[in-house]
Amino acid sequence: MKNGLLIILLLFVQGVSHAQDPEFPAKEFILHLRLQSGMVTRFNASPELFTGSVQLVPQVTLIPNRVRVGIIAGGFYTANKLQGAFGPTVSVKLVSLSLKNFGSGGNIHLAVDHLWGSGGQRLLGGGFYADLLNRIVIGTAIHRDYRLGSWWWQGSIAFRVSRVKRIEQP
Repeated sequence: MKNGLLIILLLFVQGVSHAQDPEFPAKEFILHLRLQSGMVTRFNASPELFTGSVQLVPQVTLIPNRVRVGIIAGGFYTANKLQGAFGPTVSVKLVSLSLKNFGSGGNIHLAVDHLWGSGGQRLLGGGFYADLLNRIVIGTAIHRDYRLGSWWWQGSIAFRVSRVKRIEQP
């Protein structure tokens, strides 16, 4: 009996905390402009290549306070070539960052991506990102190019370019 009451109490508290959590709100559209820099490597004697990219990442909330889905579209520079990449992305919020009496300071989320590159790249991977004040996102990602046999590691900074949805106070 005590275990049943404890489970109901925990579910209620979890529901209340999600209702007050402004991160990943329902029906939200968000657009980030992401700048990345990193390297492409095969972890062997071949030299590592620099890679830099600019991406647009539009997303919508699929599960409020938990999951956003979207696409990544952008260009990147590596091996002395400008190329493009496109594919789906899914972001799962891991934790909200609280500023105590000032509300939410952002969130930490895990993103999983699958990108098709114009040079034959097939990138599957993801990264951890910190969304700060719902304006700037910093993070790191690693992708495996399963077609060309290389690894892509990139650090990134992104800026929100869509408008912030205002939350009405009761």
